[in-house]
Amino acid sequence: MQSRLVPVEEGKDPTIPSRTNQTRALPLRVLQLLVLFVALCIVFSVISMYMIRYFGVQSVVTTAKPTYQPCFEEPSSLDRWIRPPSNLLHTMSDKELLWRASFMPRIKTYPFRRVPKIAFMFLTKGPLPLAPLWDRFLKGHEGLYSIYVHSLPSFHAEFPSSSVFYKRQIPSKVAEWGRMSMCDAERRLIANALLDVYNERFILLSESCIPVYNFSIIYHYIMRSKYSFIGAFDDPGPFGRGRYNENMAPEVNITKWRKGSQWFES
Repeated sequence: MQSRLVPVEEGKDPTIPSRTNQTRALPLRVLQLLVLFVALCIVFSVISMYMIRYFGVQSVVTTAKPTYQPCFEEPSSLDRWIRPPSNLLHTMSDKELLWRASFMPRIKTYPFRRVPKIAFMFLTKGPLPLAPLWDRFLKGHEGLYSIYVHSLPSFHAEFPSSSVFYKRQIPSKVAEWGRMSMCDAERRLIANALLDVYNERFILLSESCIPVYNFSIIYHYIMRSKYSFIGAFDDPGPFGRGRYNENMAPEVNITKWRKGSQWFES
């Protein structure tokens, strides 16, 4: 049997044509796969746009809202600054209260419509037996007055919701006649009244005080007055000059020593 010999040219490898064909076929296959992938992407994009346009299919993005609420809400309007306190039973100390009440605008004209009010400040030990009379006196004049009651801390008032004294008690402390605690109680009343920018006149009253004229006459008389009213006189007796202490000189001379009631209108 004769072997068949394939003639081989000198200097050439018979395997080179086979390898060259494989190298050319590989990039062609990758290119075909890439073209097929791009075509599928285009078809998918066209189908998605068609569905969104004609079927209203929209992607929904859920946003989680915070469940917490800020502990302090910064005032955003003037009304929040000029609105009187809704609850008189605050937790401020006397020092904090006096500091807060000392705020005073330097511009005398108000950028809003301000109707001045009279602050009726009652310094009492407990019950107000004449409360029905005051209710009748102030009826129909809402917005022209404010009520503040300083009583013993142990006293809990039970006024009906229709009364002008309903929820008008301020944080109080024991006040004794003839002692500095009485002055502290008066300052406490005035400071609470100053928290309301609408209060312009201040009247300190006891549980035994009564009005002798109707509200309209008293309101217009006080608002037009340029003076404060307080009862003080020189008493040469033991309850006047007899209570003078020489250690008060020279700041307080006996010639300027007066006796008077703590009740006033300013």
